[in-house]
Amino acid sequence: MKQEYEYVIVGSGVAGSTVAKRLLEHNRSASILILEAGPQVEAKIRRFWWDYVVHANGVEHKAYDFTCDQPGESTSSGNTRFLVEGSRVMMYGGSTVHWGGWCLRFKPEDFKLLSNTGDGGDWPISYEDLDPYYYQAEDHLSVCGDIDESWNKLMRKPNTPYPRPPFWWTAPDEEMIKAFKKNNIEPGKMPVARYRKCMTTGTCKYCPLGSRFSGQLVLDELLADRRNLNFKVIGSAPATQVLVDSKKRITGVEYLDLTTGETKQVFGGTVVVCSGTYESPKLLMLSRNQYWDNGIGNDHDLLGRYLVSHSMLKVRGQLDQNKERWFAEYDFPSLMSRTYDTEEYQKKNKIFLFKNRALPDIDLAGLMIAGLSRKEIDKQLTASRQQELQAFMEEKGDKDNRITLANGKNRFGLPKMKAHFDRTPDAQKNGDNWLKLMEKVVADMGYKVIKSEIQDPGGHHSTGTCRMGRNPEEGVTDADLRVFGTDNLYVCSNAVFPSGAAVNPTLTLTALAFRLGDHLAKNRP
Repeated sequence: MKQEYEYVIVGSGVAGSTVAKRLLEHNRSASILILEAGPQVEAKIRRFWWDYVVHANGVEHKAYDFTCDQPGESTSSGNTRFLVEGSRVMMYGGSTVHWGGWCLRFKPEDFKLLSNTGDGGDWPISYEDLDPYYYQAEDHLSVCGDIDESWNKLMRKPNTPYPRPPFWWTAPDEEMIKAFKKNNIEPGKMPVARYRKCMTTGTCKYCPLGSRFSGQLVLDELLADRRNLNFKVIGSAPATQVLVDSKKRITGVEYLDLTTGETKQVFGGTVVVCSGTYESPKLLMLSRNQYWDNGIGNDHDLLGRYLVSHSMLKVRGQLDQNKERWFAEYDFPSLMSRTYDTEEYQKKNKIFLFKNRALPDIDLAGLMIAGLSRKEIDKQLTASRQQELQAFMEEKGDKDNRITLANGKNRFGLPKMKAHFDRTPDAQKNGDNWLKLMEKVVADMGYKVIKSEIQDPGGHHSTGTCRMGRNPEEGVTDADLRVFGTDNLYVCSNAVFPSGAAVNPTLTLTALAFRLGDHLAKNRP
């Protein structure tokens, strides 16, 4: 029997779940199917957490062994290795099941990178276009933040607080705050998607309380709502091809049922690809047919191109005592700064600064499980400590930095991937200069610098492989995320970003998903 839906959404992460939520808010009877490549892993199971705390039996392998990017499923070329392994999860709820929850808005200049610097891409929409959806996204994700910081005063309307008050700085933050101020760096509090019931147990990669936003929780709520009679999610169902009956008209999606090994088809009036920066272009590349020789939306050879990510800068220092007995309290940073995340520094590969969330590091639970006495633990705790200043450096996006299909299949039966990435000499030079500034901050804390490096970019925040444009020669999708040349195919993932900014992309993606949901509902056939 032919299955038909008004909307078929590929991918169940924050984008797919948010689009579905908004469509159902407009019309509870809308028929929506979400296809998810990975399985479902239960959330909010306290037993997993107690096993972790009492027996050092981590819960992460239960959820991620199968769903995380595996060794050998991707390769890298270019002058800079592009790291993919372990950077995302493919499962019910997507990568927000294991994300850190950092939620920062892009800044107005991020939408005009090409105009401002001559490099990268401009967005066909502005910050002002996305501003109302940023507020909706912050409410949806339950973001904690501080509106009194200078950058927020410039970016937010007056008297518009975050949905939740900020997490305050921790004791180990104070010495870095003093060094920040000595170097004219404004300290800020990290906006994070965490409810105030957070107990800061240090097991944030698996929250037993549901205190951190996850796409999984949204899907659970949508499925449990009896008003959503025609909403369905199918897991272990990687999409293998987008189906068409003409150049413009998309009819549905072919997928592999991993539970039976069968290839199946579903049909929909509108198809929305929410599969992330890698799988979105891969799916369109796989969808070759008599109308699209090189894959849907690829008449101008733009699929997979303009791959962008963050290079992480790290400067670590060591102090030969820890008399204050400091250790990391959260599994997320509370101290950050956007002082160098401004238009003034855009040509220099601007950076977003933050304190390493894991330092000073001592595994008190592990030491107790090992049977050490209080005196023995205290000796280790006071012996020394390390602090680290980190930064994301904006990469601007080059056409030749790209992903392509590779030979062989991954664990989901989808083609493996090759990433090509060259870091420009200017980016390398700018990164080295930023490291010198960061080294001074660490030295001003009274620490001896023991490590200073630019890490390779990777998949955690990758963007750009189906980027938006004003026309088909410039991008894969238009300003409404519709694939150029089609009537009813959309892409909603980090892949559509023409620039990656210096901060995490999830809040901006969520805002785009709400915007797309409104557009689809308004233009419902």
